[in-house]
Amino acid sequence: MTEEITNENVTPTQSTTEIEPAKEITMKTYYWSNDNIPFRIIRTTDDIKEDQYPIAITAPDPSIKAPKYDWIEHKWIETSEESLGQRLTSVVEKLEDAQKSITVLQEAHQDTLKNNESTDTAMEQLQKTVQMSNRMMATLSDTVSALTKAYNSSVVEPVKTESHD
Repeated sequence: MTEEITNENVTPTQSTTEIEPAKEITMKTYYWSNDNIPFRIIRTTDDIKEDQYPIAITAPDPSIKAPKYDWIEHKWIETSEESLGQRLTSVVEKLEDAQKSITVLQEAHQDTLKNNESTDTAMEQLQKTVQMSNRMMATLSDTVSALTKAYNSSVVEPVKTESHD
């Protein structure tokens, strides 16, 4: 099928087809990041609203020398050896601080155990003293009761006699 165009009454400045105004193409910038390609800038006309592995929509912090997107934490991380060395040093320092804290806690725990042992010993001695005091009180009570009975039985009530005067 062919289309016939007639060029009647066409001046050299006129066109036989209408020219559409050029649409402005907007390119958007996104960031590619996975294990094989830690960081790559990509430009596309697509409008991406949220992170879609391996494309992140947020740019990395400019201070990051070798960025890679952490898909678990959803943030850019540093992967340069220099930065990793600094992070490793920081982790070692934190580990040393934690070890010092553990040592302090262990010493405090040992002191607590010693104090508890001293307290237990004092409580055992106090318990023995209370038991001895209870036995002494029971003995004294028995003695007082026996003396009271003996006294009461030795004292004879005077017999009342009736006098007939």
